[in-house]
Amino acid sequence: MTRKPVDDRDNLLADVAEMYFIEGLNQASISKRIGVTRSMVSRMLTEARQKGIVRIHVERHFEYIQPLQQQLISEFGLVDAVVFRGYVEDSFRYLARLGTAAAKALQPYLLPEITLGTAWGTALDATINALEPQNLVDVRIVQLVGALRGRNLEIDGHGVVQNLVKTIGGEGHFLNVPYIVDSPETVEALGKVPGVRETMKVMKECNVGLFGVGSAEMDYSTFYSGGYLIADEMRGLIQYGAVGNVCGLFFNLDGEPTAKEFQRRSFTISRRDLMKIPVRIGIAGGLGKVNAILGALRGKYINILITDSVTSRAILEEIY
Repeated sequence: MTRKPVDDRDNLLADVAEMYFIEGLNQASISKRIGVTRSMVSRMLTEARQKGIVRIHVERHFEYIQPLQQQLISEFGLVDAVVFRGYVEDSFRYLARLGTAAAKALQPYLLPEITLGTAWGTALDATINALEPQNLVDVRIVQLVGALRGRNLEIDGHGVVQNLVKTIGGEGHFLNVPYIVDSPETVEALGKVPGVRETMKVMKECNVGLFGVGSAEMDYSTFYSGGYLIADEMRGLIQYGAVGNVCGLFFNLDGEPTAKEFQRRSFTISRRDLMKIPVRIGIAGGLGKVNAILGALRGKYINILITDSVTSRAILEEIY
């Protein structure tokens, strides 16, 4: 095989990828074929993945636990519950599994002309990574929570909307304000900005919502670990009885809104508008989130739950 010219780089990367992934040649054999070093072949395979020339898809077959699903649906009046068997301690592997289950559950709702509202977080990022690329028509994807002050842009609201648009198509609507501001008056003033007002109008038209369920416990809170809220702010929320949040809306174990003074300084979809979204999918798992999920279920913040069997049993044990 002769080397491709430099201006045909993508075809060369595709050739290398085919030799490695389809023909089964090792990197040493490929390096001899195309006249480059083995380390360069390795870099070319990495570049092919980064450019999207190579896409790796792992088809995981889940075992769903029907009795647990039915118990959750019956107990909390849910539209649906997806409970897959098992739980892994490794957080990266667990998130990948949770995201795959959520992507499968979300797929039937990804229809032309929907308005999909999203929040932020690692569970949403894992879900987007597991979605099959598609090109939906006349879809709007809207950010429901103001921007956070952490450094991980992939899991922030802007990043989630951008990545969803890249994956499934549609038009992104961004909420270009911070989540937390200095006063309720600032929230009111920002709400009058034309671009913000337009996004808030789209929020009210959502027919599908996709959320994580956040914990208020500092050991399990991405708000805290990601640097979005400082320790004193988290302690203040806990003192008000907060156990978790959906879309930055905090609630207690009974699902009742709490930390009202804090919430008056936060820019997010209102609880009233959230409850009007017909399909509200909550993605969460892990024993550290049991109370948060239970509060979200009792408060009706979500009506479809995606989780694992260990977490589900712990939730049900809390109420029986």
